[in-house]
Amino acid sequence: NFIIMSKRLLFESFKLPKVGKDQITLANRVVMAPMTRSRAIDNLPNDMIKTYYAQRATAGLIITEGTAPSKNGLGYARIPGCYTTQQVEGWRKVTDAVHSKGGKIFLQIMHCGRSSHHLNMPNGAVILAPSAVPIKGQMYTDQKQMQDFPVPKAMTSEDITTAIAEYADSAALAVESGGFDGVEIHGANGYLIDQ
Repeated sequence: NFIIMSKRLLFESFKLPKVGKDQITLANRVVMAPMTRSRAIDNLPNDMIKTYYAQRATAGLIITEGTAPSKNGLGYARIPGCYTTQQVEGWRKVTDAVHSKGGKIFLQIMHCGRSSHHLNMPNGAVILAPSAVPIKGQMYTDQKQMQDFPVPKAMTSEDITTAIAEYADSAALAVESGGFDGVEIHGANGYLIDQ
């Protein structure tokens, strides 16, 4: 009986707790967890990403792969961002495709912090962390494959204030212009908030 009831509940609609003015109702209780895809050439959401998420739109809720709130938040090769007009336009195509199939989608905002390498970042970006202590080990880069983690710049109070604003700006862009139903802040697995 428990298994039958659980299966029935899994496929029933579910109202998320209300945040703000909108009530979000999921078609079912299946949530697609975030998974890094490394398909965002030049950190831009593209047609391959749009197709990937649209194919999974029957899940009650999709949470995207970790997405950087700024150029300093990038870290891995080919992860998307949500801080430029071009990135937001790319994400809008993704959310429109998911919504056209009845799905709901949240953007996962992730600042890599010291889990980064400057070869995976645009010119002018800075690897930031709470302290100038590198991770032991290596990270993949498209240009030179495996590379030692570099020493990050220890964040100042101003850097922290800027990073907080970048999260807020990225969240606002995601919902107001990118068409996302909400955001999730990645605060684990050794990324900036966890550091």
